[in-house]
Amino acid sequence: MLRPDAPPASRWAMAALGAAAFLLASAPGLASAASGCFEMATQAPSPSRALAMASFALQEHEAFGGQSMDAEGRMTEAGDSEAEDTRRTVPGLAPWQRVLGYWQAVDPQLPSLVRFGALRGADRHLLMQALNEATAGRLQGMGVGPDEGLDSVELRAIQAALSRVAVIDTPWSAAFISWLARQAGLADDEFVFSEAHVDYAGAAWQAGVEEAAGRPTRYALRACDLTRTPPRVGDLVCQARSAGAGFDTFDKIGEVLAARDTGGEPLPMHCDVVVAVDATGFDTVGGNVLQSVTRRRLDFAPGTRWLDPSYLPEGCTPGAPGCIDRHMSRQPWSLLLQWR
Repeated sequence: MLRPDAPPASRWAMAALGAAAFLLASAPGLASAASGCFEMATQAPSPSRALAMASFALQEHEAFGGQSMDAEGRMTEAGDSEAEDTRRTVPGLAPWQRVLGYWQAVDPQLPSLVRFGALRGADRHLLMQALNEATAGRLQGMGVGPDEGLDSVELRAIQAALSRVAVIDTPWSAAFISWLARQAGLADDEFVFSEAHVDYAGAAWQAGVEEAAGRPTRYALRACDLTRTPPRVGDLVCQARSAGAGFDTFDKIGEVLAARDTGGEPLPMHCDVVVAVDATGFDTVGGNVLQSVTRRRLDFAPGTRWLDPSYLPEGCTPGAPGCIDRHMSRQPWSLLLQWR
């Protein structure tokens, strides 16, 4: 068990040691799981719920104005920002309202943080309770004059402002994936609905271990090596946003996922859902990418079904002959969460 008082680097080091022992003990099973990843990717079509997940992602991408990035990681189409009040259909939801809806898949009380320059942020729900105490009707019942207090329109305006601030202040990319999973019909024993990508990724890793050992699991996804597994529509492609910390390969991130309990030590991650695959690459959609729901293109290496190494931080040196600069898409992509 990790000591809660240990510094983060020490806790990760202890986790890595424990995970290394686990990986050595289960190496045959994990090798079998890796083989299963490739077979599933090349021989089985995407399940219906995977296709539904991709379809909902495309729907939200369109609702946010179609923000897109090309295969070189450059924005080619600007969409709506999370904080905007734009409504593309009447009636319709503004982007910030759509993000609040994503949080319903995780916890209706989230997002709760409202930052205002202080050392600690305020709680959105406590602020709203205070506002309700300041309504005109409430104050008149306490003997205050009829022109005092907030009327219903003013109250709604301030509540909307607080919600928009909370949306801006709270990363929501994992809430977006969780919402897609709920929309696709996944149950609580099939997906970990969380504000942290690492929680549902860790459960997928464990599902692969259980599967390789011949034990039953209802979890919908397994963890696979993205550099060795062709993606299918509905699969999730993930990266650890900690390249400097060394979590930039499947094996390294696997050490953390194998040792970490759900809700444990934070590990910054990001995942997109695959929405299209063709002979030269694949398209993904992710939430909170440049403050919007963004579609990006990722190319295969020529003549293969593998992600081109130029997307990886260590894949090639930008500016060197033959190395394509992938700009904002140059990330430590290493993990594929594959539908089982």
